[in-house]
Formats: sequence, structure tokens, C-alpha cells
Amino acid sequence: MVEELREAIEQAERQPEEIQRRIAQLITEELEEREWDALVSSAASQQFLAHLSEGIDAQEAAGEVEDGGWELYSAPLSCIKAPCV
Repeated sequence: MVEELREAIEQAERQPEEIQRRIAQLITEELEEREWDALVSSAASQQFLAHLSEGIDAQEAAGEVEDGGWELYSAPLSCIKAPCV
């Protein structure tokens, strides 16, 4: 562990529990974001995304894609929490 991280952790240990939990959450979010970025930027992921894009383009060109949206997101908030009748 680098000295800067060791010092930051020592400072965090002296903070109230609520602050410690927030610091832990921030660190976890940063590490997860870096992991996601590495995954998405891999050559295999880029090839897969290109393949999906080509498939979508072909479906669109064939008239198999309809304009629309995500009904879940266009529904009133009350319908998202509980089924609308």
C-alpha cells in the first residue's frame, strides 16, 4: 500500500462512523467504475458491441425496428411502484 493511501485511511479511521461509511462507499464506487471501464473498453467487448450495432442497423434497414420507447419510463411514477389498473 502506498503511503498516501495509508495516511488517508488513518485519517478516515478518526472520523465518525457515518463519514467512514461514506468514504468506503466513495472508494467502492470508484473501484467499480474503473472495473466497468476496463471491461467495456476491452477488445472483446468492443467487438461484441460492434456486432450488436451491426445487427441493429440491419434490423432497422429491414424495417424491423419501430420507434417507441421504454414504457416503464414513460409510465407515471405510481405505475412503476405498483401495477396500474
